[in-house]
Amino acid sequence: MALMGPGENVDLSAVPLSFLEAYPFPAFVLVVPINPKTRPKLISRDTDITIRNYHNDPYDDVSPLGGPSRQPFPSNPVTWGNERWHQLTQGRSIGDCIDMNAQNRMQVWIEGEGGFSEESSLPSSSPQIGKSASTGVIGSEGSFQLDIKWPKPCSLSLAKTILPLSPPSTTHTFCVITSQHIYPTSITPQTTSSSPRLSWSNVTSPTERPSNPSLRSSISTHFRDSVEPISQQHRISDVSEARSSSFASTADTRSSTTSQHRDSSSTGFRTSIDVGPSASQIGSPSTTPGSTSNVNSASTYFSNSPWGTTTTSREKERDDKVRSRSSRRKNSPHGTRVPIPPSSSTKLRPNDNQIEQFWQMVENIDWSKTSLGDRSLWKDAIDPVLSITFESRSSDCVWLGPDLRLIYNKGYSLLVDHPKAFGSPAREVWAPIWHTVEPYVKQCLAGTPVYKDDDPIFWKRYGNNILLEHYHTWRYVPIVGKDGSIVGIFNQSMEVTEKVLQDRRLASSRDLSERMLIVRSMEEYFGAITEVLEEYPKDAPFFMCYKIQQVENNASHVQVDATLEASVGVPENHPSAQQNYSFTLPPTRTRANFGPNVDRMSSPTLSAISALSSGSGRVCHVTSDGHQWPILKALNTRQCVIVDDCRELIEGYSIRQWDELPFAAIVIPICSDGSIDIPDAVIIMGLNVRRPFDAEYDEWVHSIRSQLVQSMSAVKAAESEQRMEEDNVRMERAKAAWFRGAAHDLRSPLTLIAGPLADLLDDNPTPKQRQAISTAQRNIDRLMRLINALMDFSRLEAGRMEGRFLPTDIGEFTTELAGLFRPAVERLGIQYTIDVEPRDQLTYVDPTLFETVLSNVIGNALKYTEKGSITVQVRYTDYAEVSVIDTGVGIPEDEVPLVTEWYHRATNAIHAGTQGSGLGLALAKELLRLHDGDLVVTSKVAASPDDTHGSTFTARIPLSFKPSPPTSSASPGTFGKYGAAVANEAMRWTKEDAESSSEGAPTDSGIGSGSKFSDGFLFDKNDTILLVEDNVDMRRYIKQIFSPFCTIIEANNGQEALEMAISNPPNLILSDMLMPKMNGLDLLQEIRNHPNTKIVPMVLLSAVAGDESRVEALMMGAEDYLAKPFKPKELVARVHLHLQVGKKRAHLEKLFNERETEIAVLSDYCPSGIMRADGTNGMITYANRAWREQSDLLLDDANKWPEYVDDETRERLQTIWGDYLKGSEKELRVNWKYNTGKVISGIFIKLDRVNPNMSGILGCTTDITHEEQRLIEAEQRRQEAEESKHQQELLIDLTSHEIRTPVSAILQCSSLVKENLISLKDQLRGSGSIGFCPTKELLDDLEEDVEALESIYQCGLVQERIAGDVLSLARIQLDMLSLYDIEVDLRKEARKVLSVFASEAKTKHIDLQLEFGETLEMGKVMSIKTDPVRLGQVVTNLISNAIRFTSASDVRRITVKYDISFTPPAEDTCALPHAIGMPSNLPAEEDTPLWLFVSVTDTGPGMSPKELAVLFKRFAQGNKMIHTKYGGSGLGLFICRKITELLGGRIEVLSQLGEGSVFRFFIKTRTVAPPSALAAYVEAANLGALRSPANPTFTPSSPSPSIMSGGTGSSSIPTPPPPEDNFAEHVLIVEDNIINQTVLKRQIVKAGLTCDVANNGQEALNLIREAYRQSKRSNNDNSTTTNTKRKKPYDVVLMDLEMPVMDGLTAIKELRKAESAGSLNRNMVIALTGNARQGQIDQALAAGMDDVVIKPYVLKNLLTKIKAMTAKREELEKASRDD
Repeated sequence: MALMGPGENVDLSAVPLSFLEAYPFPAFVLVVPINPKTRPKLISRDTDITIRNYHNDPYDDVSPLGGPSRQPFPSNPVTWGNERWHQLTQGRSIGDCIDMNAQNRMQVWIEGEGGFSEESSLPSSSPQIGKSASTGVIGSEGSFQLDIKWPKPCSLSLAKTILPLSPPSTTHTFCVITSQHIYPTSITPQTTSSSPRLSWSNVTSPTERPSNPSLRSSISTHFRDSVEPISQQHRISDVSEARSSSFASTADTRSSTTSQHRDSSSTGFRTSIDVGPSASQIGSPSTTPGSTSNVNSASTYFSNSPWGTTTTSREKERDDKVRSRSSRRKNSPHGTRVPIPPSSSTKLRPNDNQIEQFWQMVENIDWSKTSLGDRSLWKDAIDPVLSITFESRSSDCVWLGPDLRLIYNKGYSLLVDHPKAFGSPAREVWAPIWHTVEPYVKQCLAGTPVYKDDDPIFWKRYGNNILLEHYHTWRYVPIVGKDGSIVGIFNQSMEVTEKVLQDRRLASSRDLSERMLIVRSMEEYFGAITEVLEEYPKDAPFFMCYKIQQVENNASHVQVDATLEASVGVPENHPSAQQNYSFTLPPTRTRANFGPNVDRMSSPTLSAISALSSGSGRVCHVTSDGHQWPILKALNTRQCVIVDDCRELIEGYSIRQWDELPFAAIVIPICSDGSIDIPDAVIIMGLNVRRPFDAEYDEWVHSIRSQLVQSMSAVKAAESEQRMEEDNVRMERAKAAWFRGAAHDLRSPLTLIAGPLADLLDDNPTPKQRQAISTAQRNIDRLMRLINALMDFSRLEAGRMEGRFLPTDIGEFTTELAGLFRPAVERLGIQYTIDVEPRDQLTYVDPTLFETVLSNVIGNALKYTEKGSITVQVRYTDYAEVSVIDTGVGIPEDEVPLVTEWYHRATNAIHAGTQGSGLGLALAKELLRLHDGDLVVTSKVAASPDDTHGSTFTARIPLSFKPSPPTSSASPGTFGKYGAAVANEAMRWTKEDAESSSEGAPTDSGIGSGSKFSDGFLFDKNDTILLVEDNVDMRRYIKQIFSPFCTIIEANNGQEALEMAISNPPNLILSDMLMPKMNGLDLLQEIRNHPNTKIVPMVLLSAVAGDESRVEALMMGAEDYLAKPFKPKELVARVHLHLQVGKKRAHLEKLFNERETEIAVLSDYCPSGIMRADGTNGMITYANRAWREQSDLLLDDANKWPEYVDDETRERLQTIWGDYLKGSEKELRVNWKYNTGKVISGIFIKLDRVNPNMSGILGCTTDITHEEQRLIEAEQRRQEAEESKHQQELLIDLTSHEIRTPVSAILQCSSLVKENLISLKDQLRGSGSIGFCPTKELLDDLEEDVEALESIYQCGLVQERIAGDVLSLARIQLDMLSLYDIEVDLRKEARKVLSVFASEAKTKHIDLQLEFGETLEMGKVMSIKTDPVRLGQVVTNLISNAIRFTSASDVRRITVKYDISFTPPAEDTCALPHAIGMPSNLPAEEDTPLWLFVSVTDTGPGMSPKELAVLFKRFAQGNKMIHTKYGGSGLGLFICRKITELLGGRIEVLSQLGEGSVFRFFIKTRTVAPPSALAAYVEAANLGALRSPANPTFTPSSPSPSIMSGGTGSSSIPTPPPPEDNFAEHVLIVEDNIINQTVLKRQIVKAGLTCDVANNGQEALNLIREAYRQSKRSNNDNSTTTNTKRKKPYDVVLMDLEMPVMDGLTAIKELRKAESAGSLNRNMVIALTGNARQGQIDQALAAGMDDVVIKPYVLKNLLTKIKAMTAKREELEKASRDD
């Protein structure tokens, strides 16, 4: 009954499809084959033949000689699947969704209990629940976990139910598979059995915890972990409505006849099968692509591949046990189960007993007395649903009949009063909530499934009778009977309380986190808490937020105030929620205050589970006194405090949830558990009255607390930042006020200085005095202008600046004012242009203020223009625009907006003079604003020397500006006074003017060289000081001071000084701080960075006298810093000191650089590696090139050197290096190896051990690869010597075995023939005149003698071949193998070679054929020129090899074929080419190249690719069992390859396991002379030898020796029965060589002993066990009249070592193991082998052999050993009986 094809219809009426369609999880149906019967046991008889007993006893043990077989299963698609299954697989087959391992495990699981015995195909009244379907696929609680890989990875927890087909089938059955849950691959399903189930019936309050630690841990959830995968798990299973449809897919068998299936009805056997563990969970080996098995490989149900899969031995053993167990099941007439006999291998798991219990309860109810009626009426329709229900791991229940009686599973029993509710009507069981449930029940009975997700159900209570908050996802699914009517309801319920609570609490934490991101003040902070927690009344029924502030802190106490900032659910002015509290805290705030658990309190994120289980007390419990919250306790302990009973405190609060107030609350300090600071806030929050304060609730509270602590820190930082900004604003205002005051106070003393100086100039002073007074007067004027600017700034800031605006011709005004600057501009060599647009337009301006604006702008252009032009331009638009355009250096783009800001000072001025106060342009901008105008600045900086650059400053005054008349009548100031002062100052910005002004300056001073002050100086006139100062007067004055002592060179700015210093480094640099182009600090930095000047001492002068500037200069590298005004003598003294120190340092630096260069050269060119490392962390600070070359680390960071160390030594080296750094050893010597292959020897020295004042590590490394290489080469030579010795021993072993075996046969056969001939001679001599009449026995002996002679002949041939191979090998190795080409008759030579093997082939029943290809006839070739000896040697070895491997095959045929070609074959093959290149003239001329092709084809076992790879190597065989099974020396094929190569050819093999092999080769030959060839061809044609004979079987031309006509086994040898002698020794001969086996048996029998024979170790073990079993039966049989002959135990076993199937060493180990276990008596075993080496003899004795006899043996000695072994055996038995 083939139901497996996808195109055939399957009757699904026996499957509850409507139920499965509405099933909430994926479900599908398979049609699977019923497991076949187990293999019948083997029954041993007194003969050598073992037969099978086909009887029906299911309890008989399977014979050790056999076992159950495994039948292959064809591929089986899904027969039917519900919508959820197709949504999950997206139309794919199972084989496309899971990998091969999962397919194999699922097949094993399905096959485990999926079959029926013959009796089980009959209908039964109750399901059979057996042992796990697979003893190797057990998941948690027995659920089978199927890992789906495609299209979306997930895991299904599966259960299965077996249902009969409709109509019933003896070959196939339904397998209904339902999934309980869908888990994402990253989530491991948790089961109820992994932890104790928690009951809250004895908990009296929501804050009480279970005392049992295991229960405490069982309620811990994954709140700390990611909740998303869990929520996804539930979302997958949530379905809002029921859907049913018919599915059609090419991958699964779902035909349109599904509706027809529902119409048919069937009753039959059904069974519910629990599942077992996955193979991966119990460690069964995975099936790999390369694994093979001796059993037939079974394809899976789910694989679409044509080759199926293979099965491991462990899986096979498990499957065999399952099938054996399945075959023992029977059905009683009433459908009850046949009990399985208890044994160690048959144990029901707890889940099996639970399911069995519920089935038993169904059977025990008398249903005939209920509305359902007799169970036989509805069991066929309902039992499949019940089976699925009982298998389910969720809470499932079936409501049946009109009164809806409940039948449920284990999970549902926890929800009801079990077992009272089992079988009772639903209305009685759910009476308390029936009014809620009844509408849904009616809706379901009407045919509509009802689903409800996350439904709140309050049914569990605390010990004080308060309901618990629970959530369930449940569904009512109608159960449709065969007639289409609704017969019941399937109710499934899953508790999702944990998921709902996690989602709700996670949402609250997320909302709070998002809201706190935008909080910037404490007021917003408390408001955010209120907004968020107000939305979650279930977990926070009420709360209050108190802000904590310290008001007093002294040595005795700390006083704090708590102020209510926010509240929800708390009435205003409630007694328990006062606006302010005051608390007194202890003074000492250290971690010791918090008790012994302080170390466990690190942060609010401390694990809730660890805190609860360890009893660390992260939450304190108190009982309220009814008057005040325990805020003080929370502040003291820095921990949350729970108020167990707060009902008195909160009386009168608003009810926000659950229609009642909470009775517990928690006080939360906003700080970390381990904090020693007083919390900044405290929150009082009510606890959910419907949930206990368990680990999850505690974790949520502390996650909220952690967020609030972090947000509090952010808020405090934001407020601190705001306060800092306000302080900065106040500071700016104070600074402006100070400037105003300082400017006002400076005008009076400056007036008093300027007046007397003017008087001195009027008194006709000397030139020297006039120059000094003029210098002072100019600087007083400059200072006065600065003070005036500050005063104007002060007036502008205060808003007290008023203008006297008069209508003015801007063009004329500008022309006159700009003309004042022409001399200064032209002196600087700059083109000066005044461009005024003529227009009769008057503009209201204040002349004095506008003069200040234009003077500042033109003076600014002069300061920053070195060459080019300056243009003053007047244009009119809606504005009167006065622009000053220059080609100066320009202003950087980022500084353009800043040039008109107060105090902004540019750093790129070109000309000397004051750099500016930062007020000029800012003042101009503000003055223009008084005119309703503005100052517009545009500028461009040159990107290259040839690029354009410059700035444009435009003063714009609107033409529409009409100011009000001035309120005062003060007269305007003198026109041009301010501009002339600015222009005069610009006149001194040129070097020519500075030099001219210095003419007539005095050359001496008070501290000149002639004074006493200078006597202590060590100045040298050649000492050079670079003086950098932009102020000409200051520069001239300082030069005047130092000129008597040394040489002074001058620089106008920092950029010029840097260029001079680099080109010719001075002895000292004396520089001002504030200069154009480059200031003093920038110059200092550049000087220190350049190698030519980095050690030149530098002294800075500055008008800034603050410590901050001094420290900054000294930290940047200045030798000294002097503030202006300075004292000349102090300046000279300091410069002298630093000049002398600098000169000495320069000398030392020079010497140091010389030594450093010498050492660097020595290190860099040293062939040894040199490195220096830090002594604390081992970081390398220097490594020379040789060190880097050793590791190939040329450009990489030297500290990455461990990455370049070889993997084998890296870990060891790092450990040694780390220990050396931490230890106190002075020296370290270590060797290691780099990835480059270089072996390094290193020596490292700690410098602090050499000199305590030094630090670091110096290392020297040497490449010792050559030494290591010598060691490696020596080791390789040693290994090669050992390998050579091993190969020699192997050659000795092989040669010994191959030579001794036939020699033994020759000697023994010769001995037998000799004895028989002597006996025959005696009989002939004694016959006399009567005559000789041979007896039948004599004729038989003669026949056996002939056979023995044939054996001697065959053994001689073997010896000849072995000798030839060994000799050829020796000649090949010595390169002495000679080749001789002679004329050879190809056909005669071929027949000659095959005639050698004719007898052996006939003996082994091998069809040996000889074929000559058509190419010989076509080419008229009979003879060739080649070496016939070597050609014959190759063919002989190939035929011998083929006979050896074909003798044990079912089909025994060997074909030898000869072909020729006049063209060589292709390079990659030895096959005959398609075009043989036939010459035009035949026969071909002499010595024409000719290629001979020979192939030997056999029907042997074939070879694998791995065996083929080593086939033609010396002493190599396909695998290690080849010699054991087939013999051989491993030389033949190697010699064949060498000879064919010497003959100009190649050899190859084509083979496939199970189909035989083809060995083919070709050699290069030559043709013979045409007459000779033609004569041979004609002769052959006359003899009919050109074609292959009609009968392909080779027949020798000469009579061959007689061949034994029997089979190859010893059972066919006609030997007379031994005499009945119960006292004769009974011997077992175990020998795979038929000749040796036959000869030895004849000798043993002739010596008066009895014997049996076996061909291998496995047969020997079977015979020994059978003999022992029969012997025991004989001893236990009290009847003495029985004629049954039983085998007697073997006295001695003669066992060869090298045998197929099972060798002698393995067999003796198995035998001794059975003897130790007591299942066999002690057996005496003698090893009979050709391996004569002592090591092999010792190995045999160690394995358990009693003695070893070497072939060829002496029969007399062997019989003596047999007698001795028999006596020893009797002694052992006697000793055993005595014990």
